[in-house]
Amino acid sequence: MPPRTSETEAIALVAASPLLDVEWYAAQAGRAFGSRAEAAEHWVRHRPEGATPHPLFEPDWLYPRARWAKHAPDPLSFWLADPEERQRSPHPLVDLDATGPIEEWVGTDDAARLLARMAQPQERAASAEVSVVVEVQDLARAVQWARHLARTPDVSAQLVTDVRTATRILTAVVADLPTVRVVADPEPAAVVVGVRPEVRPPRWPWLPPLLAALEDDAVAVAQPLLLAPDFTIGAGPLAGLPVDDAVRAAHVPLAAPWPGAHAVRTGRRGKVRLVPESRLVVTGDSRSVVVTTGSDDELWRAAGFDAPGRPLTIREGRRALRWSIDIAAPAAPRGQRWGDWHFARSLAAALERRGQWVAIDHPETRARRTRELDDVTLVLRGLERVEPPAHTATLLWVISHPELVTSGELDAYDAAFAASATWAARHGIEPLPQCTDTTRFHPDAGRWAPARGPRALFVGNSRGELRASVAAAQRTGLDLNVIGRGWPDDVPVLADHVANDELGALYASAGIVLNDHWEDMRAEGFVSNRVLDVLATGGRLLSDDVTGLADVLGDAAGAVRVWRTDEEFRALTTGDPDEHWPDAAARRRTAERVVAEHSFDARAATLLDRALALVDSRP
Repeated sequence: MPPRTSETEAIALVAASPLLDVEWYAAQAGRAFGSRAEAAEHWVRHRPEGATPHPLFEPDWLYPRARWAKHAPDPLSFWLADPEERQRSPHPLVDLDATGPIEEWVGTDDAARLLARMAQPQERAASAEVSVVVEVQDLARAVQWARHLARTPDVSAQLVTDVRTATRILTAVVADLPTVRVVADPEPAAVVVGVRPEVRPPRWPWLPPLLAALEDDAVAVAQPLLLAPDFTIGAGPLAGLPVDDAVRAAHVPLAAPWPGAHAVRTGRRGKVRLVPESRLVVTGDSRSVVVTTGSDDELWRAAGFDAPGRPLTIREGRRALRWSIDIAAPAAPRGQRWGDWHFARSLAAALERRGQWVAIDHPETRARRTRELDDVTLVLRGLERVEPPAHTATLLWVISHPELVTSGELDAYDAAFAASATWAARHGIEPLPQCTDTTRFHPDAGRWAPARGPRALFVGNSRGELRASVAAAQRTGLDLNVIGRGWPDDVPVLADHVANDELGALYASAGIVLNDHWEDMRAEGFVSNRVLDVLATGGRLLSDDVTGLADVLGDAAGAVRVWRTDEEFRALTTGDPDEHWPDAAARRRTAERVVAEHSFDARAATLLDRALALVDSRP
């Protein structure tokens, strides 16, 4: 940072800058100036509070905490004196990457058109049934809300502020956002969604499920699930607990809306319903916002507690433990694109069917204080090592990236499993193969399938490179349908994803489903869950040659066709698939065996037995 700019230096910098618009500043100062130097001196020494030197320079936008005050007598000279500061846009509507140096741009026709647009009064948008009312304190957050809500169809937005500087900046920002207005007092609407200043604008859809809840005539208030910055529950009686506890309790009407945000159907009487599919993050340590009253007893019981801090230990007549399944996927909705998120969800459902209380933890939630209430921590090993907590029984299940796992890491857990018999034997731990979700992948999945699906199908993501099966298809000229993300441009991608509840029917209808493994997984014998998913539907599977396939499938391994060379690949993908695969009856017998032996329910039974023994043996 350069030395502090003196008043004399500051006046000279301001007077020479095109970002001093003398007429604009004079109107705010309430007087005329005889020269630019006089106006610059007045700006540096006597400027009115909230004044700006130019309509495209907003000090409160650049420096909401007046950082300039330690280094210069005014914000404009501070910005002008430092080359690094001049890399920052002085106004929310100015993109320096597009305009270039603003000193050269302010006098151009493009700048004049922007100023003319800012000066036009905003047209009043047609009234909408739904109005989102955002209370404004932080300018940057308010601008993010404006742009977020402008992309939301059939909703009007009102940014509520009576601060002159905020009004001026936001009015400029929303000049070309017809559904967003800046107001001093909110106007009524049929449905009003109130948002307080501490709520962050999300990067995911949140309004549709909230509004859908109000379509129930018995619901007067729809309450989104408010999350703390660590993605635990951020408000209400369950604050600090994992979101799965709120999901379990969502059917219980709330005693009152939680502070932060909620949607109200104007004039309707009814219950307050929690909508866990709608999620917003509130800033600050809102976990301290814990409201516990007698009317919350039912909410606590539904979440799995006899009383706050006292988990229920019997569920539907069976012993119930509290589980944390720890995964690498992030807690934000984008984490739902990760395979381990779906794996964990299916495993959690299987454990819940055995009377367990299960929450899924992410990197953001590992440090939640309420983990002290858990009995079992099960880590699904991802890209990073997870330090097991000392107070629970700890299980590690290595289902991927075996090259990253050390013997020391395995020894840190009470019990460790691996989805490879050979790798498990080498490390002295128990083998526990991957599995399939038989609620979606089962022999009757084809009943809902189209009569004829794709002739050859590959479902999976890439890391910007060709995977073995897709590369073999290109080399041999196979017309392949690919579904997934991250593929090179020369791969014809049919879609970037397919819903999990539709995938079983797609596998069953395909002529051939291709599968392969990342090289480390293939060599170490980590048979992917896709093998079991396809076989469980009775589909025809063509896979690369993965070590340990027979260890997992036993006699059922004969239902999989394996290729090692392009010649084998071409031979198996040419002609009628029934020439190379067992008939439908044989494939159904294989599917029934996979469902019986390799379901998430089967794996949950194994893990539960081990967890109960460990919990009972702990001091």
